Amino acid sequence: MSHARLTAFALAATLASTGACLGDGAGPGSVTPYGTYSLESTSGRGPAAGTVRLSPPARAERRVRYALANGSLSTEYVATGTFRVAGDGTVDLRLREDDGRSAYVWRPRTNLTGAVLRLRHPDPADGPDIVESYRRDD
Repeated sequence: MSHARLTAFALAATLASTGACLGDGAGPGSVTPYGTYSLESTSGRGPAAGTVRLSPPARAERRVRYALANGSLSTEYVATGTFRVAGDGTVDLRLREDDGRSAYVWRPRTNLTGAVLRLRHPDPADGPDIVESYRRDD
């Protein structure tokens, strides 16, 4: 075996044994995070309806609607990007609004506990943090 192959093999073995997340979205030894999560609750000025979909290979999509003053729902806001789950349930979620066309990468504090995905982010109007809780549909 060449030195380069031996080094690559040693690095892969080390990453696997330490439980490092290799970018497939799933944390080592965890239940797969893949699926569709439906909005269960929200705080503050968060969305009134929505879903988050996590799919291979580490693709993420958030679709939400907000309540309007007349009681109807807004048009759908779509953000797409990537995710990575750490062994402790922390999720590195990186989304771009406008269906992925925005130059800004939105990174809400996110964690996955069982079938519940929680996103926490500042209120754009300087109110208390918004917490969105989504439950996996399957």
